[in-house]
Amino acid sequence: MNSPSEDIPHDWDSLTDRDGGFETNEAPPVPDDTEPPVLTLMAASWADLVGMLAVCTGGLLAVLALGQRPALAAFGWAAVLALLWWICAAAALVVVRQGTPGMLLAGVRFREPVPTARVLRVLAAALLGVLTLGLPGLLGGHLSPLRAAAAVDLIADAAD
Repeated sequence: MNSPSEDIPHDWDSLTDRDGGFETNEAPPVPDDTEPPVLTLMAASWADLVGMLAVCTGGLLAVLALGQRPALAAFGWAAVLALLWWICAAAALVVVRQGTPGMLLAGVRFREPVPTARVLRVLAAALLGVLTLGLPGLLGGHLSPLRAAAAVDLIADAAD
C-alpha cells in the first residue's frame, strides 16, 4: 500500500496548467548548469530585507491607523515583529519549498530538501546575507554560506 506522501504530487502547492492527465510524483529533471548568478543570490538577500521592511512598515501603519503617533519604542516593536514574522515564514518555506521568502522571490532554491537539523543554520546564513545587504552572494552559489549551512546545492529555478 502506498503511503500518503507518495500520492501527493511534488508541486501540490503551485498553480500550473494541467493537461488533464495524471502526473507522476517525480520531480522534473533539473539540468546541472543551473547555478544561480551572483546578482540573483544578492537579490535573494535584498528580497528578504524588503519582506522584513514591509512587515515593519505595516506594523507602524497599524499604529497610525489606531490614531497613535509612533514613538521611538514603536520602531523597535515593529522591527521585532518583522524579524519574528520572517523567521516563522522562512522556517516554514525552507522545509516546504526549499528556500527563504527572498530566495523564492529571486528564483533560487535548494536542489533537495534541507535536513531539519540544518534549518536554523540556513536561517542564520540568510540573516547574515540580509545584514550585509547581500554581500555573501558575491561568493557565488558554490561558496555561498546558504549552501554551506544547508549542505545542499543552490539552483536557479528555470523560467516557464
